[in-house]
Amino acid sequence: MKILLLIVQLIPALISLIKAIEDALPAAGLGAEKLAAVRKIIEATFEGASEIWPVVEKVIGVLVSLFNSTGVFTTDK
Repeated sequence: MKILLLIVQLIPALISLIKAIEDALPAAGLGAEKLAAVRKIIEATFEGASEIWPVVEKVIGVLVSLFNSTGVFTTDK
């Protein structure tokens, strides 16, 4: 339950971070690099990030998939 509550608190920051990286690097095909950047930023700013990274990574995948399917992120940039 603690992880769920932490993730709920992190979601707004994750969304902002994901969108900022996407704005900086809008090209398609850079998903692995973008995810690595998110991970490095989180690990640099949040002690204990490596412990919850598997859950955070899944949440990021859900958010990116949602943004792709709803047109928030487009591949025609």
